[in-house]
Amino acid sequence: MTNVSKDKLTEKDLTKLYAQMDKFVGKLNTTSSAHFFSELLGPEERIMLTKRLAAVAMYAESNTPYRVWQLLQVSPSTADRIYQDFNRGRYEHLVSLMKKHKKDYEEFWRVLEIILNAGLPPRGRGRWKSVFDKLHT
Repeated sequence: MTNVSKDKLTEKDLTKLYAQMDKFVGKLNTTSSAHFFSELLGPEERIMLTKRLAAVAMYAESNTPYRVWQLLQVSPSTADRIYQDFNRGRYEHLVSLMKKHKKDYEEFWRVLEIILNAGLPPRGRGRWKSVFDKLHT
């Protein structure tokens, strides 16, 4: 879980900052966005966002919360919360973007399937080596 300062900004100020960040991120190209996320987010935050995106994609393909929980190794409550949000339409725009960019979506699924078939690697140094080896074959 990320740490958030107890000194909170007003909702109005947060809304302004969110709008500026959205505007900035929207202008990034692929290379710049990769650097943006790798430099700005810590490893745990990147894992959390990646698993959340994978869960949304899995729900878009009619997977169950149980399957998401088991395959992505997220908690049952996280899988269920994302599923409930998905059913309420929270991720409609994200899903439409995924499907609009069909080639990228198919590549995302190809990589996700390789990782899931290989099993998410355990923690520790070099844990992704076998997965990356499979991706480059």
